[in-house]
Formats: sequence, C-alpha cells, structure tokens
Amino acid sequence: MSRHEKPTSRRDFLREGLRSLVNAGFGGVFEKLERVSELMERGEPKPAPLMPILSCETRALHPLLETGQLSLETCCAVLNELDIQGASISDRHLSSLHPRYLESLRESFHRHGIAITGVMVSEPVNLSDEATLSRRLDELTERLQAAAILQAPLIRLHLTGEREDELFERAAQFLQRLLPEARRRRVRLTIENREGVGKRPETLLNLVRTLDPRWMGVCYDFGHGAPERVYDAARMLAPYAFHAHAKSFAFDPRGEETTLEYGRILSILRLASYVGAISIEYAGEDDPIEGVRKTRDLIRRHWRAY
Repeated sequence: MSRHEKPTSRRDFLREGLRSLVNAGFGGVFEKLERVSELMERGEPKPAPLMPILSCETRALHPLLETGQLSLETCCAVLNELDIQGASISDRHLSSLHPRYLESLRESFHRHGIAITGVMVSEPVNLSDEATLSRRLDELTERLQAAAILQAPLIRLHLTGEREDELFERAAQFLQRLLPEARRRRVRLTIENREGVGKRPETLLNLVRTLDPRWMGVCYDFGHGAPERVYDAARMLAPYAFHAHAKSFAFDPRGEETTLEYGRILSILRLASYVGAISIEYAGEDDPIEGVRKTRDLIRRHWRAY
C-alpha cells in the first residue's frame, strides 16, 4: 500500500476477498458468507446461548401445582434437592406476565441455583382460525418478552390447523411475523414434534430450514410421533433441536422406561452434538416427584454429562 492510499476497512477487505472468490466460480457458498459478514458488521443480535443442563418441565409437577401442594417458588427447592439444575416453565403456571412478578420469580429460581431453560406456550395456535391470529401473535410476543425477563433462551410453540395441505404455508407466514419479535428479544422459537405442523419430521425440518435455523428449531419430545418411527424421527430432528422433553411414563425393575429406549435416544442426541437442556417430563400415574427422580437417574445412567 502506498502512503497516499486510504487503508482498507475490515469490511471492505472481506467483501473484496469474497467477491474475487465469487468471480472465480465459488458463488453460492461465498455469497452466503458475505451475508454472514454483513450481519456481523451490522451488529445483528445473537440468540441467547442454550443450556446443556438437566432440567424439569413444570408440566411434570402439574398435579402438585394444581392442588397447591407446590408453587413455582417452592419448586425451586424441590429441584435443588433433586440435583436438577434447570426448570422449563409452562405459561399456564405463571400467575402473571407482569415484569415485576417475572423478575421476582427469576431471582427466586436463581437463588436456588436453578436456571430457566424455556417457556412452554400451552395453548395451541390454530393457523386455520384467521380471526384469532393477530391476537395470538400479540400473546406470543408477550411470552417472548416473559422469556427474556426470565432469561430463558427459548419458547415452545404448538402450531395446528384444520387442513393439513395448508399447514406448512400458513405456519411459515405466521412465523415470519413472529421471528422479528424473537430476534429483538434474543429468544429462540421452537416447534414441538406433535400434532399439527410438527406431526411429520420432514415437514417440521423443512419449515426450520426454510425460515432461520439460527433462531428457529425443534423442541424434540421423546414420546411423540408414530411408534414405528420414534428412532428415525430422533435421528432427523436431533441436529435441529434446541430443547428436549425427556418424556417418561413407567419404569421396569431395572429403572428403564418401559416404552422408550432411553439409551438409544440419548445416544442419537449425543452423536448429533446436542447442547440444549434435557428436560424431564414425567407423565405417568405414580408420584410426580418419584417419577422425576427415576427419569433423572435414567438420563444420567446413559449420559453422564447431564
């Protein structure tokens, strides 16, 4: 560089280097890299980091919460005693979405060493009911804000509809409206693999890939989906999972779940380099705390990192 030349900025240097590669025939890949560079230069928000910890769904403790035997605040002490580091909160268990309540709840969890790994939106979104979609969008924006205050990295959605042939397009349009609100709050969106748009793994993955996999992923539930496809679905969904529901119902004398091969599912997640929370969702008929404890032991038997 001569003394009279203006120094090249980092952005210009990257742009010129990428442009030369595009001209040399490497267009597709390097145009995407240039876009990433531009996003970094503009200071685009990054998603909140995921939490590779053992968690528990408040849904697993619903019988105790519903009868008043537990509150969200006293859940903290129970999870602490169970050596579980995280909690995923169903919005049905939040008594208010007011910031002061949420801040107080967050501090209560943190005092007990419990991180909040997600906010689960309990009411499904009926994508075929156009009259309610604007209201549901507003409600989900409130849940995103609640998650941000609670310092939870994600919310879980359940998208349904009356016509399966329209589900994908309607879901994509709805999520495109919601994604800017998620980015603004650095909270990820997840879709669960259940009835509706998440029923078929292929449809769910196509939706994630079509939109923005940095901000949108899968809430993978061990116990959902066609029984004959449980492990195929796990292999497909694991690379795109931000959150995992360790569903359990009953246990044999060895402590293994009677309907699911936990070792096989956890091995699939591990091989996919899964780094999110594994969140216990005991749904059996026995004592909820004992069911959570048995599920905890089963997970740690097969994946000691949690």
